[in-house]
Amino acid sequence: MARKRAVCKESSGHEPRSQKAKGRSTVRREEKEADVFEDEKPPKESLLSKASQGKRKRGRGGPGGPADAPAKKKVAKVTVKSENLKAVKEEDFSDGEDFRDFTSACRKGHHPQREAAVDKDSHEGDDEEESEDDWEEVEELSEPVPGGVGENAAFSQSVLPMKPVEIEIETPEQAKARERSEKIQMEFETSLRRLMKRFSKEVHENTHKVHLLCLLANGFYRNSICNQPDLQAISLSIIPTHFTRVPPQDMDICYLSNLVKWFIGTFTVNSELSISEQDNLQTTLERRFAIYSARDDEELVHILLLILRALQLPTRLVLSLQPIPLKLSAAKFQAKHLDQPLPCVIGTYKNHPLYALRRHLLKYEAIYPETASIIGYCRGEAVYSRDCVHVLHSRDTWLKQGRVVRLGEVPYKMVKGYSNRARRARLAEPQLQDQNDLGLFGRWQTEEYQPPVAVGGKVPRNEFGNVYLFLPSMMPVGCVQLNLPNLHRVARKLGIDCAQAITGFDFHRGYSHPITDGYVVCEEYKDVLLAAWENEQALIEKKEKEKREKRAVGNWKLLVKGLLIRERLKLRYGDKSEAAVPPAAEGGLSSDEEEGTSSQAETARILAASWPQNREVKEEQKAKCPKKTRREKAAASHLFPFERL
Repeated sequence: MARKRAVCKESSGHEPRSQKAKGRSTVRREEKEADVFEDEKPPKESLLSKASQGKRKRGRGGPGGPADAPAKKKVAKVTVKSENLKAVKEEDFSDGEDFRDFTSACRKGHHPQREAAVDKDSHEGDDEEESEDDWEEVEELSEPVPGGVGENAAFSQSVLPMKPVEIEIETPEQAKARERSEKIQMEFETSLRRLMKRFSKEVHENTHKVHLLCLLANGFYRNSICNQPDLQAISLSIIPTHFTRVPPQDMDICYLSNLVKWFIGTFTVNSELSISEQDNLQTTLERRFAIYSARDDEELVHILLLILRALQLPTRLVLSLQPIPLKLSAAKFQAKHLDQPLPCVIGTYKNHPLYALRRHLLKYEAIYPETASIIGYCRGEAVYSRDCVHVLHSRDTWLKQGRVVRLGEVPYKMVKGYSNRARRARLAEPQLQDQNDLGLFGRWQTEEYQPPVAVGGKVPRNEFGNVYLFLPSMMPVGCVQLNLPNLHRVARKLGIDCAQAITGFDFHRGYSHPITDGYVVCEEYKDVLLAAWENEQALIEKKEKEKREKRAVGNWKLLVKGLLIRERLKLRYGDKSEAAVPPAAEGGLSSDEEEGTSSQAETARILAASWPQNREVKEEQKAKCPKKTRREKAAASHLFPFERL
C-alpha cells in the first residue's frame, strides 16, 4: 500500500478511467519488477528474463490459470502479517520520494530489452485493465534485498518473516479420527469426573458418620460420668436435709420447684475459672462442687443432673448432636459449577445440577413455565435452568400426597398410562394403543385436600365405599379413626355407619391392593362403639374359654374310656390266657429247658387270646347270643368292635 500511495502522488486528481487503469497497471508492473529484483540473486540478465516471464504470467493468467497457486500462496502469507506490515510501512515510507528513487534506480540497472518487454506488456495490460480491476491487490513477502538498497533492506530484515507459511487441510479421515479422539477424551473426562464425585461423596458421608459416632461416644461418656457413685455422694452431701428426707414417690411439682430455686441460688457461673487439659471431666466436677460454681452452662447441667440422680429421680441427659451436614458438598459443587461457563457437549447436560435440555426430560418431568427464560444454546438447542424442571403427577398420585387438582385445570402433559384400567381400555379398543391417555398435572395446578363433613351420622365415602386416609389431615370433619379388629360387625349390629380407612396401596402379583388401617366412624358414636366392642370381646373370650374347657373335658373322657377298656380287656381275656399256660414242674429244670417252656407258654397264651381254639366253640357262642334290640345297639354304639363280642 505504501508503494501504491507513493506513485499516486505524482498523478493528477482528475484523469480518465483508462488513464487511471493504465497508471495502476504501470504501478503494479513496477512493484513486480522490484519484487523480482529482491527475490532473485543471480545476474541481471536472469533477473530480467524471470521478471518478464512473471509479468506475462500475471498479465495473461486468469483465475483458473497456472499462476493461481503462487498467487494464492502469496495471499495466504499476506493474511498472516497484514496488520503488522501496514503499520510498519506507514512509518518507514511516509515519504514517497524515497520509494520513487528506489524504483527508478532499479529500472536504470535493467537491460534495454527488458524495458521493451515491459512496454509490450503494458499494452497488453491496457487491454485487460477491466479484468485486472477485479483482482484484490495484496503485498508479497520477499527475502531481504542486497545491502545496497538502503532503508528498504533494513525494513525487510527487521519485519518480514524468513520462514514460509504452512497451510494444512484436514481430510475426512482425519476429521473422523479427531472426532473419535475427542469423544474418547470426553468420555474419559466424564467417567473420571464421576469417579471423583463419587469418591468425594463417600468421603463426606464417612466423615459425617464418624463425626456422629464421636458425638454419640462423647454423650455416653458424659452420661457415665454422671452415674459415678463418688460424684453422686458428693452432690448428696451438699443438698439440704429437708430435700433428702422426702421419698421419691412423694416428690411433686412443688418439691421440684423448690429444689430448682435452691440450685439456682447456690451455684453460679464464672467464666474466669481455670481448666486444665490434663484433668478429666470427673476431676473437674469434683472441683466445681467444692467451690459451688461452674465455668459454663455445660458444667452447670452436669452438676444439676448429678443432684437429681442422687435424689433417686429418673433423669435423662439430653444432648444436641450437630454433625457435619451431608449437603455441604452439594453446596460446594453447585458453587463450583456457577463459576464455569455453559458446557459445549450435549451429554454433559444430562442430570446436570444447574442446567437442563428438553431432550433429557423424563416421562413425568416438564419445564414450567412455558415461557421460561433461555440461558443459552448448545448446538442449536435451548438451555434452561434446572430450577425450571418440575415433577408432574396424575390426579390419584396428587391425592395420595393430600392434594387435589383444581377445577378447570387442563393436563400440563399427556403420557401413556400403564395401570390395569388403562391396559384394559387399550385391549378393548386397538386404535388406542399409541394414544396418551394419562394426564399429568403440576403442583401449581393443585390445592390442599379439603376433607368432607359428616352429616346425620353418616361417614362420607369415596366411590368404592371407603375413606382415603393417606394423611391425618384427610380425616373427614366430625369423624374419628378406631383401630379395632372386627369393629364393623359390632357397628352393623348396632346400626351405626362405619367405613374402612385406606392408608395406602401395595403392588404385588400384578395388581394394586389397598392397605386398611382401622375404621372411620362418627365422633358421636365413638364411646358407644368402644363399649359394645369391649362387651363383644368379653363374650368372644367367654366362648373361647368354654370351648377350651369342653375340649379338655372331652380329652379326659377319652382317656378314662381308654383306661376302662383296658381293664375290661384284662378281665375278659386275662384269665383264659393264664389258664392256657401249663404250670411249671416242681422239679428244677435246666436253663435251656426253662427257656423252651417259657417261650411255648407265651406262644400258647398269644394264640388263645387272639384266636378261638376251634370253630365249634365259636358257633356255640353265636348260637347262645340273642338278638339285640335298637336300644341295646344304641347303647353299644360307642364301644369298639372288639368290645361288642
